[in-house]
Amino acid sequence: MHNRRSLWLVVSLAVVALLTLRPAPAWAQEARGTIVGSVLDPSGAAIPGASVLITNMAMGTRVALNTNEAGLYQASFLIPGLYRIEVESPGFRRLVREGIEVRVNDRVEVNLTLEIGAATESITVSGETPLLATSTASMGQVVDSRRVAELPIAHGQPFALVGLAPGVSFNAGAATLNRPFEPTHIAGYAMNGVRTNRSDITIDGVPSTATANEMEVISTYVPPADIVQEFRVQTATFDAQFGNTQGGVINMSIKSGSNALHGAAYYSKWTPALTANDWFNNRQGRPKPSYSYNRWGAHLGGPVWLPKLYNGKNRTFFLWGYEGIHESRPRNNCGTVCAVPTEEQWNGDFSGLLAAGGAAYQIYNPFSGVLDGTTIRRQPFPGNRIPASLITDFSRKVRQYYPAQPFSPQTATPLGNMNHYNPGLLEPITYYTHTIRGDQNIGDKQRLFIRFSFYKRDSNYNNYLGSIATGEYFKFISRQATIDDVYTLSPSMVLNVRYGYNRFVRTSDSNPGNYGFDLTSLGFSPDYQQAVKAAQETRFPGINMLGYISTNRSDFWRPCDTHSFAATLTRQQGAHSLKTGLELRVYRENQRFYGNDGVGRFTFDATWTRPTNVAAAPSPPMGHSVTALLLGLPTSATITRLASYA
Repeated sequence: MHNRRSLWLVVSLAVVALLTLRPAPAWAQEARGTIVGSVLDPSGAAIPGASVLITNMAMGTRVALNTNEAGLYQASFLIPGLYRIEVESPGFRRLVREGIEVRVNDRVEVNLTLEIGAATESITVSGETPLLATSTASMGQVVDSRRVAELPIAHGQPFALVGLAPGVSFNAGAATLNRPFEPTHIAGYAMNGVRTNRSDITIDGVPSTATANEMEVISTYVPPADIVQEFRVQTATFDAQFGNTQGGVINMSIKSGSNALHGAAYYSKWTPALTANDWFNNRQGRPKPSYSYNRWGAHLGGPVWLPKLYNGKNRTFFLWGYEGIHESRPRNNCGTVCAVPTEEQWNGDFSGLLAAGGAAYQIYNPFSGVLDGTTIRRQPFPGNRIPASLITDFSRKVRQYYPAQPFSPQTATPLGNMNHYNPGLLEPITYYTHTIRGDQNIGDKQRLFIRFSFYKRDSNYNNYLGSIATGEYFKFISRQATIDDVYTLSPSMVLNVRYGYNRFVRTSDSNPGNYGFDLTSLGFSPDYQQAVKAAQETRFPGINMLGYISTNRSDFWRPCDTHSFAATLTRQQGAHSLKTGLELRVYRENQRFYGNDGVGRFTFDATWTRPTNVAAAPSPPMGHSVTALLLGLPTSATITRLASYA
C-alpha cells in the first residue's frame, strides 16, 4: 500500500511539473474554499510549529497541519460549509474557533492569538467569518445555501438566482424559458456588458457547458436546487486561475452527505383549474389555454452505514438527488394559424379562390404552353378547375395523410375561410434527473469525492396534421462525471487532482411513427426505396407546398463531449502563499443532419402554374403550389447523402 501511494504521488507531481512548463488553454475553476491565517502569541510574535486542526462541523472530516516558521497556516480545497479550528502549542492555552464559514472559491483569513497557559486549558470562540476579502482580487457574489433554499425559484432552477449578482442582466428567453431543460436560456445572461451566453459554468470545478450557434455557451446540466450547496457568480475574473470565458464564471458546489441522515421530498402542480383566465382572452371570449405542469423530487444524504459491517461517520458519505417534470404546454410553430388545402382543392376545384380573389388567383395549365419568342405563354384552366385526368396518384396518396374536413374555423381572410386553422397543439415534455455523490475521508491527509449526474428531456410536438407525416421528436441527454482527490504532501504543501467528463446530446427527429415508412406506398419505385434504406432508415418524405403546412422536417444529432483534467499545487512559503497548476480541456462536437432530406424533399410552388415562365410573373400565395402537387410538378427535389468517415 505504501509503495502504491508513493508511486501515485510521484506520478501526480511529475504531471504537474511537466505540464506547468507549457501554456495551458485554461486555468481550473475552483468550487471549494481555503482557510488561511496566522498564529501569534500575546506580543504579536509568530508561533512556528503550532498544531492546527480544521474540522468540517457537518461531516466530521479533519485537516491536520502545522504553522510554518512565520507562524502561518493554510488549508486548501475545503468543501463549502461551517468549520471549527483548534490550535495547540506547548506553553499556550488551547484555542478553539467555531462557526468559520467557507464558501465557493473563497479565501477566508482567520488570524488567531494564543494566550499563555497550560495546554489543558482551552478557550472557545464563536464568531462569524470576516466579510471583507483581503487575500484575493477576484470580485463575485456568493449565492449561499440559505438563499437557494428560501428564495422563490421558478421551476426549482438555481441559475435563476444569478441575477442577484451586480452587473448581471438576462435576455428575454432566460427570463421566461428558465426551466432546467432549456440549455440555451439557462445560460442566457450577460455579465458586465458582454454578450449573453458567453460566461463559463462549472459544477464541482468541472465544465458544465457546450457550444451552440455562433459559439454561444449553453448549460449542459442543472442540478435541483435542493442539492446545491451554493454558487459564486464571478463577474471580474482577475485571478490567473480563471480562463475560457469572455464574460464571467459561475462556480457551483453540490452538497455532500454529513454525519446526520437528512432528506426531503416535494411535489408541485399547476393546472388551469387553479388559475384565472387573462384579461385579453376574456375580452375576446377565448377560453383558458390548456396547460398542465407537475414537478416532484427528493433527496437523501448522510453517512454510509451498513449494520454490523461498516460505520461511515466522519469518513464515508453519500448524497442522492432526483427531480422529474411532466409538462404539457401550447406550442404551434407554424404561426398564428396554419393553412391546408380544402377538400375542393384536393379534388382540383380552385373556383373559390377565383371568386374571392379575382384574376390574380387564376391558375394556368402548364401543359398548354406556347413559345412566344423567349417567353412561354400558358392557357388558364377554365373556371379554375383541374381535370381529374391530370391529377396524379401521388397527390391522392399524399392527401391521405392530411386531416379530414371540417377544420377548426378561423377569422375570415380577404379570401374567405380558406382553411386557415389553429390546431391548438400541445407539447408534452418529460424530464427527469439523477445525481449521486460520494465523499471519502481517507485520513487527515487525503480526501476524495466522486459524482455522477444524468438528465433526459423528451418532447413530441408540431404534429399539425395529426398523422405520421408531421411531428417532431426532440431530446436532450446529459451525463456528467467527476472524480477529485486532495492529498496533503506536507504541512505546507497540498496537491489536488481532478478529472471530469461531460457529454451533452441534442437530437431532433421526425415523428417516431414514420420510422421505416414504405416509400413505395406513395408511388416511389422499389429501387428508390432500397437506395434510401441503404443510407438511413426510411421516413415520410418532405412535401413543401408554398403557403401551406409542409410534411416533416430535416433532423439532427449533435453530441458534445468534454474531457477536463486539472492539477493544482499550493504551498505556504514563509509569508507567501504560492499556487501553480493547470487545466486541460478537450472538446469534441459532432454535427450530423439527416432525416427527410435524406429520404427526399420535394418543393411545389407557382413556377409551372403562372401565366408565363417569366420570373416576375404574378404568383399569388394560395392555390398554385397545391396545383403543382396535384399535377406532380415539383419545382425542386433534393436528397442528402452524408459523407462517410470510414
